Formats: sequence, C-alpha cells, structure tokens
Amino acid sequence: MDVIVIGGGASGLMSAYKCAINGLNVVLLEKNEKVGKKLYITGKGRCNVTNACEPQEFFKNVVTNPKFLYGSIYSFTPNDTIDFLEKFNVKTKIERGNRVFPESDKSSDIIRALYNACIKSGVTIMLNQEVVDAYKNNDKFCVKSKTQDFICDALVLCTGGNSYQSTGSDGFGYKLARKFGHTIIDIKPALCPIKLKNKWIKSVEGLSLKNVQLSAYTEDKLVIKEFGEMIFTSNGISGPIVLTTSSYINRKNNIKLYLDFKPALTDEKLENRLIREFDANKNSQIKTIINNLLPKNLVNIFLDTCKIDKTQKINSITVEQRKNIVNNLKKFKLDFDSLYDINYAIITSGGIDVKEVNPKSMESKLVKNLFFAGEILDVDALTGGFNIQIALSTANSVGKGVL
Repeated sequence: MDVIVIGGGASGLMSAYKCAINGLNVVLLEKNEKVGKKLYITGKGRCNVTNACEPQEFFKNVVTNPKFLYGSIYSFTPNDTIDFLEKFNVKTKIERGNRVFPESDKSSDIIRALYNACIKSGVTIMLNQEVVDAYKNNDKFCVKSKTQDFICDALVLCTGGNSYQSTGSDGFGYKLARKFGHTIIDIKPALCPIKLKNKWIKSVEGLSLKNVQLSAYTEDKLVIKEFGEMIFTSNGISGPIVLTTSSYINRKNNIKLYLDFKPALTDEKLENRLIREFDANKNSQIKTIINNLLPKNLVNIFLDTCKIDKTQKINSITVEQRKNIVNNLKKFKLDFDSLYDINYAIITSGGIDVKEVNPKSMESKLVKNLFFAGEILDVDALTGGFNIQIALSTANSVGKGVL
C-alpha cells in the first residue's frame, strides 16, 4: 500500500483524506473502537473546530513555533475548514471570539464529516489496531499492530500528544519518532488549571470572578497578563485567563502570580474611591467596605492578608493600612504551586522538534517519506479553535507532501 496513517483524530483523518484524494492507497490505523475520541469531548462536546480570523490574527494565538505554521495555515485556512465541513453537510456558526462551532452543537457532526470524507475518498479505516512498532526496511516502512503487520511507502504519525490519555493520547508517537532519530521537546501540560499553596483555597472552591486580571512573573519579569474570568478550584484556579496563563508559564521557574481585582481602576483612582467610602462610613467596620469591593467569601481572607482585623472601625484605619488595602486589591498574591497534571491539560506542549520537520510538507528531514501532523509536533495554541485548525492545516500539508 502507498500510505499508512497512525491515529484517527482530526489530523489523522484529514491526512488520510488528503492523501486519498490525490489517488493514493491509504490505510488509517486507530487503536480505539472508534475515530475522533478526543474530538468528541472538545468544547464540552460541541467542538470548537476553528477560529474565523485572518491568518495574521491566528498566529498571535499560537504560543509555540508560530513561524513553523505559516505555510500550512496559509495553505489551509479557517475558511477552508468551514468550506470543507459545508462540503460534507455540516453547517457552522460563529460565536464570541470568532469561535466556530457546528450549527448543531454536536462534535459528532465534525467527526462524521471527517470520517465520511475518508470513506468516500477510498481510505481504509481499521479500528482496534493498536500499533506497537514501526521501522524502515530499505525504502519501505514496516508497521506492526497487536494483530497484524503492514508495509507501506509513506508513514504518517498523527498519534496526538499526551493529554487526555483516556482517549488514546498516551505518548506512543513520541517513542516512534525517537526511534526514527527525532528529538522530542520535553512534554508539558498546556491550557490547564493551576495549583496554589494558599491554605484558604478550599474555602472558596467554586467561587468565580469576572473582569479580573491575572499576572504571572518570573525573576520579577512579567511573563503574561490576562484579563477576564476565572474560578477557584479545590486546590487552585481555573477558567479562561488561567488556562491561557498556564501555556505561557509551563517552561518557567520561580513563578509568582498576582490577581488584580479592579483592573479598570488605577491605584490612585482606587485609593480615592476608598477615601470617599471611608469618609461616608467612618463608624462602620472595615469588612463592610471590603464587602462592597469583593465577593463575601473573600472578605476575611483578604483582610487577613492585609493583616487588618475585620472588626476594626474605619475611623481608626491608618494611611498605611489604606494603602496596603489598595496594594492588595491591585496585586493580591497567589502562591503558585504547580500546573495540574497533563491529564487535566486541554493540549500538550512539546513534541517533535520542528527544526527536524519540513514546514511545507510536514516530512521528516531525517527520514524520507515519514510525515507528522497535529499535536505530536511541538506546536500549541490558545483556546478558541486554534489547535484543531493546526491539526487540520498540518494534515493538509501532509496530503500535498506525500505526493
């Protein structure tokens, strides 16, 4: 046979389809009982399949190796993804942040479109075929599954990353790539919650905050600053701004995290607001004023951090205490522990070193006719449909490269 694709996720299905429509005899091997297992759970089952933005904007959302993706994204854009889905009877809709979803809100429609594309183009899809080894013998690749052996001219590794291991992304593709001589950039979780050391964290579990700003520093240098929503977990924080932050700090040391509860106000404006409220409520307890500024669950925690008794009367609050309150409202310290385990990560950071891969064709620079697509590569992006688009675009490049 001409081509074997290992992995039946977004990149594997698209790679197989693109190779097949070019007249190649293609077999796709999937270890699970069905294809698209990780796709099925993405976007809480709705599958945010791409992002309807221009390529220039797209690259701003790629955290690792955006330049490597220039050729593939320009060759197969988000609009091409939408057109592809339309061709296979899946209508899409655009939501906040240019996120593209199937009109039905069912990820199964995306999987079905990719599956049908493969079947109609003549791809042979073989399920329950767990690959255990692959090697090159002269000009042919030998692929061994648990049940049978295969021989092909070109091999495409689309085995995914190492997150959501229950879907089959167990990192086996990295072992194969290493066997073929490739360098694997250390695997790290990306787009995942963050664990904190703060002892009070469990008492605010489930509390969500809107319109706040999370800042991450290393060696007193700002790494990332994100505005939006977050939520406290039993041992840390999660939510949109936290997931984004995690992707930028997963290779950093000595992380310091700070929360700005009032990012719309400068320190000066916030202090002036406090002065007005203090003047109007001189005989009240300080917790009354803080209760107007923060969720109830955080008031005592906040005042403990400021080392101020919650029953202290406002008329006895010193200038120094007031400035301390302002400072903590604008730069409340969260004690960083670690990122969550990679199984909690939406995407894997790290993978095959892109310096060893041709960016136009996704062909290995080390082994002729060996190709890669999707999350197995050392590329990752933010939430919003960018990672699935990367999988589809790199797969499109494979389809052109195998010819």
